Amino acid sequence: MAIPRTVVALSLTLLLVVSPLCTAKFILYSGETLWTGQALSWASYSFIMQSDCNLVLYDAGNPVWASNTGGLASNCYVTLQSDANLVIYDNNNNAVWASNTNRDQGYYVLILQKDRNVVIYGGAIWATNTHVGASGAIFITSKASTKVASLPANATHHATRAARIAMLVNN
Repeated sequence: MAIPRTVVALSLTLLLVVSPLCTAKFILYSGETLWTGQALSWASYSFIMQSDCNLVLYDAGNPVWASNTGGLASNCYVTLQSDANLVIYDNNNNAVWASNTNRDQGYYVLILQKDRNVVIYGGAIWATNTHVGASGAIFITSKASTKVASLPANATHHATRAARIAMLVNN
């Protein structure tokens, strides 16, 4: 059965339109690294690991934040570690600067946001427990109220009876 040309054309158009949304250039996941000259970018903002070892946030070419590590080493890189700590290392793997945000081991993301703020997010708070398959996975569980009231979004409520909620994190 032949596929109509209009279906193929529409599929290719959707692929080209949606693809940029799936390849975010403004997110650094835990375990990922920005090497010298690499950057996260969003609109006129750029968060770059410079060759002088300085991590700098630019707005339209103007620096608005820096790690102030310029000149301490060369060929540095910055890594978002799996403990949520953002660390700049020199070419000998010595830590030069850290955000001091270390927490428990987990999955975190650093996001260059639309408002120019660079933020580290992470930690499982809630999940639907609707995962499929469990090979090599970690379950994170918590208790949530089964009582539904007029709570604002993201509010918590303690009740005597609680349901088991789990989050599946793939390794």
